[in-house]
Parts: sequence; structure tokens; C-alpha cells
Amino acid sequence: MKIKLHPLTPILILFLSVSSSAFGQKKTIQLKGKVQNLTNDVSDVLVVNLSTEESTITNTEGFFTLEAKAGDTIQFTAVQYITKKIIVNDATINQNMILINLVENIIKLKEVTVMPHSLTGNIAIDMERINVKPVVTSSSSKLPNSNLGVITHSERLLFEADRGKFVTGGVRLDTISLFPIVGLYMDINVHKTLNYISGRTKTLKNRVSLDKNIKMETEIVNMFPKTTISQEFGIPLKNIDGFLTFCLSQDDFSGLSDMGNTIEIWNYLKSKSQEFKKR
Repeated sequence: MKIKLHPLTPILILFLSVSSSAFGQKKTIQLKGKVQNLTNDVSDVLVVNLSTEESTITNTEGFFTLEAKAGDTIQFTAVQYITKKIIVNDATINQNMILINLVENIIKLKEVTVMPHSLTGNIAIDMERINVKPVVTSSSSKLPNSNLGVITHSERLLFEADRGKFVTGGVRLDTISLFPIVGLYMDINVHKTLNYISGRTKTLKNRVSLDKNIKMETEIVNMFPKTTISQEFGIPLKNIDGFLTFCLSQDDFSGLSDMGNTIEIWNYLKSKSQEFKKR
């Protein structure tokens, strides 16, 4: 038996097929991705779906999640990067995670002359030119007890753990008895001895040394920003912390006369930068 089809049946089937395909392509998904760059921080990058105007920001590791569908335009924006846009397609949707490489935004400035000292931009030359003087401190002014300073928590713990001598002794004269007796006595500092044997004294000394290094590193960074050290000495910004640690670990670092002497500190860092880059 023949079945007679309505003349519009083929058109209806084609319409349903196209509609189904279009519906599948426009399905909204949770687009997951990661922003990456070899040198700069990738957190707090603004990710915007320009088609829906929905947005999010990347976490500390550069990961993000945003609703999107095929055909949507996604924009990535941050001050330190060149703005980048991508269009979501079927290949994007089928990936478990997309990787977005951002390019550092280098701002070129015109040459300017800084007055009134006609600075060159070279810190070593400029410091000599404007005659930078050491920072005036209580120690440099030779004020009474200026060398004592404020004792830190770690130093106070070390002082309590290591106070006094291990052993004290002497001669004692006993005059209570009928015949005076001369004897020897010896007192052992049990508290100090136990702290030494248990290793607590050594631990506290290491902690005090670490606190001093952190303080000195902070003072250096306050004088010279890490970006300046990186540019002047040709050391990658990501290695500056390692460079400062290298300087602090040198035996001759403690020989610097005063942390307030800017020129002396800069020249020391400059000399050590050559050794650091040869490692």
C-alpha cells in the first residue's frame, strides 16, 4: 500500500533538522580555562563574555569559569597585558580546558629630562650627582643607648633561654662552726644547659638571624624597588628574591657600615649581581 505524503512534508523535515542542529550549536556551557604568562602574575585578569556581558576574574593561578556558547566573543583584560579576544567555536566547546597566553603590555615613554638635577635614569650616576647623604639615625647621631634598639620577640626568647653562664663557682668561708672551714662551691645553670642540649637555643639563634635578614631585605627593597634592581643589573624579576637572599648570605654583607648609606648599599648589590649571574 502506498502512503501519500503531504507536499510540505520534506520542507518540514528539513526545517526540523536545521532547527535541531542550530539549537545544539547554541547550547550554553561552563567554559573553563587558564590564563598564563611566563613572568607576570596571572591573578585578577578580567574575563568578559562580550556577547552576554557576563564577566569573572581569574584566581591566583590564572583559572576561570564563564558561561558561553558557540559564537560568543570572550575578552581578557589586565593592565599588565595586551587585551586579547577569542571567539568560541565547536573546538573550544569540546575542550575540557582552554589555555590563553597573554602578552606583556610594554608601555613606551618618550625621553624626558628630569629637573632640577638633570637625572640620567642611571641610579649609580644620579646618586653621585645629587650627593645622596646617609639617612640620619639615632646611631649616626651618637645618641645615648642608641645602639640598644628595640628587642624583638625572638631576641627576647633567646635572651631568656641563654641567660647567664653554664657553671658558676667560687670559694666559700663557713664561719658558723667552731673552726672556720674554707670550701669550694659550684652551681650549674640547669635552665641554660637544658635549652642547649635540647637544641632550643640553636633554633632561637637561627630565628633571630632570619628575622634580621628579613628586616634588612625589607629595608633594601624600600630603598630600591625590585623592578629597578632587575632592570639595572639585568636579573629577571622572578629571580630578585633569590638575588637578595644570596647577598644577605654573604660573609661580607655584615661589613656594610650602615643600612642608611644608600650609595654603599647600591655598589654592594652591583658587585654581587655579577657573581649571582655567573652561578
